[in-house]
Amino acid sequence: MKSIPKRDHLNATVTAPPSKSYSVRALLLGAMSEGTTTITNCLDADDTRYALEALRTVGFRIDGAFKTGVAIGPRVSMSANEVPVFIGNAGTAMRFLTGWLAFTPGRFILQGEARMHERPIGDLVEVLRSIGAEVEYVDREGYPPLRIRGKKMRGGFDVAIAADTSSQFASSLMMAGATLPDGMTLRLTSLASASYLDITASILTAFGADVQRRGNIVHVSAATLRRDEYHVEGDYSSASYWFAAAAATRGTIRVRGLVHPSAQGDASFLDILAAMGCTVNIADEITVTGTEELRGGRFDCNSSPDLVPTLAAIAPLASSPVEIVNVANLRVKESDRLATVTSELRRLGATVEERPDSLLIQPGWSSDPASDPASDPAIIETHNDHRIAMAFAIAGLARGNVTIADEQVVSKSYPRFWKTLDELLSS
Repeated sequence: MKSIPKRDHLNATVTAPPSKSYSVRALLLGAMSEGTTTITNCLDADDTRYALEALRTVGFRIDGAFKTGVAIGPRVSMSANEVPVFIGNAGTAMRFLTGWLAFTPGRFILQGEARMHERPIGDLVEVLRSIGAEVEYVDREGYPPLRIRGKKMRGGFDVAIAADTSSQFASSLMMAGATLPDGMTLRLTSLASASYLDITASILTAFGADVQRRGNIVHVSAATLRRDEYHVEGDYSSASYWFAAAAATRGTIRVRGLVHPSAQGDASFLDILAAMGCTVNIADEITVTGTEELRGGRFDCNSSPDLVPTLAAIAPLASSPVEIVNVANLRVKESDRLATVTSELRRLGATVEERPDSLLIQPGWSSDPASDPASDPAIIETHNDHRIAMAFAIAGLARGNVTIADEQVVSKSYPRFWKTLDELLSS
C-alpha cells in the first residue's frame, strides 16, 4: 500500500517514460519487417515484456535489452505443435497478435489472464474469418482465448470493421494488412479512440508501409517493411499524471522527453487543462502551471479514453461540474473504468453520477460544506487497473489522507511511477 501526502504548489521537472502505444507497435513491426530492427527507448513494462516474450515464443530471434535497445531478427524456429502464447492482460498485444498471427504460418493458442478473457474480440475475429483466416474460440464465443491456424495469404481484401469497442481492432488489421503482398482496405463502420489509428498509421509509415486514409476508408500496403532502428517517443498518457499534479497542487510541473506535435491523442490533455484555467507552455519541455481555481466544463474524451481517470481525479477540484462524455468503451478496459472511477471517487467523498457512456462529477469532496474530507482516511482499490492507481495518487495530493492499495499494478505501463512521484515530492 502506498500513502499519498497532501501537497501544495509542487514545483518539479520529470522525464516522460517511453510511449506504451508506440513501443508495442514497434516491437511487433520489428518482427514483421525484413532483416533486424533495433528498438531504442522502448518502454520496459509488463505489456511490452508480454509482447516481446510472445515474439520469442513464436520463434523470432531477440537480442539486446530494453535499456540498451531490443534487436528483433528473423524468425529462426517454427514448431509443428500448437504454441501457447500468453499475453497477460495486455489488450494491445492480444488484438494485434490476433490479426498478424492469422497470416503467420503456425498453430497458436493466444491466451491471457482472466480479465483478458472478459474483454470482447468478436468484431475482429468475425472480419478475419470472413477473409478466410482460421480463428476459433477456445471457450466463450466472442472472447479470448483463441485458437489460430496461421497461413500465408496474398491479401487484396476489402473489409468492414466496427471499431467502437476498440480502435485496436482496426489497428490490428492495418498492421497485419501491411504484411500482405496485396495489402488490405478497411471500411470503418464506427470508431472509438480514433487518435490511436493515427499512431498506427504514423509508425507503419516509418517502417515503409503506404497508408492512405480518406474519411472512414483506410488502405494499407507495403512492398517491404524494413527499419534498421526505431526510437520510441515519450508517452503523453503517463505524462498526464504529472500535468494533473500541477493542476491538483496549483504548482508548476515541467515534463521532458515529449514530441510536440504528436499523433498521440492524449496530448489533448494539455488543451483540457488550458480550458480549465491552467497555463500551458510548449517548448523543449512542456510546462503546466496550475490555477488557484480550476474551471469545470464538458469534455468529449472519445479519442483519448485513457485520460478519463486522470481528468476525473482532479474534477472535484473544479468550481463547477465536470462532465466527461462519449466514453462507453471504457467499460471494456483493464477494469470497467466508468464504474471503478465512480466507486473510487465516492470513496474520497466526491459526488458522481455514472451514466452508460459518461460521468458527471460535482465540485468538492463532500456534499456537506461543513465537513472536512481530509479527516476521513480513504483507501483506493485499484481493481487491478494501473491507470486507477496513478490517477488517484494525483487526487491524493490534493485531498490528503489517501492510500493506494495494490500499488504495484502500475508495472503494466509505468513501473517507475512511484519512484518518480517520490522524487517529485522531495524536490
